[in-house]
Amino acid sequence: MLVNLAPAPLAVEAAAPTELFFSEYIEGSSYNKALEVYNGTGAAVDLAAGGYNIKMYFNGATTANLTINLTGTVANGDVYVVTNASAVQAIKDQADLITASTSWYNGDDAVVLYKGTTYLDVIGQIGYDPGSEWGTITADATLRRKVTICAGDTNGSDLFDPYVEWDNFAN
Repeated sequence: MLVNLAPAPLAVEAAAPTELFFSEYIEGSSYNKALEVYNGTGAAVDLAAGGYNIKMYFNGATTANLTINLTGTVANGDVYVVTNASAVQAIKDQADLITASTSWYNGDDAVVLYKGTTYLDVIGQIGYDPGSEWGTITADATLRRKVTICAGDTNGSDLFDPYVEWDNFAN
């Protein structure tokens, strides 16, 4: 009689995030835009103490045109939502931070989440203007991170292909 001495297969688990990253990107008409930052690190994160900020690079710029310093705390397993003061009330009702800036990204601008000066996540490609949108899915759309993605894109200069890490939904 043969006996199988091979160990039982282990369940495959996704790696736990070690840092914050973008989990949703809303690019609706006018100022109806929002960014959702996910914390899956295992602990609450004090955003101001960590120097977290979001920078937006408009029309292929290589230096940020807008910086939003994040404040407050985001609990483990929770999200932090940033939107514009001119967004519709339904979006503002979900926001943790509402900014009064008159300029915000549209479907062809790079958006970066930083911790101090370190890239944590980049939507787009800094210094490159793709035309009207990235791929064919970032203008007037909602993007949600694929459930298999556990970390941000930390390279702001590489080619951005939204189909690799994002699912697309109507705005």
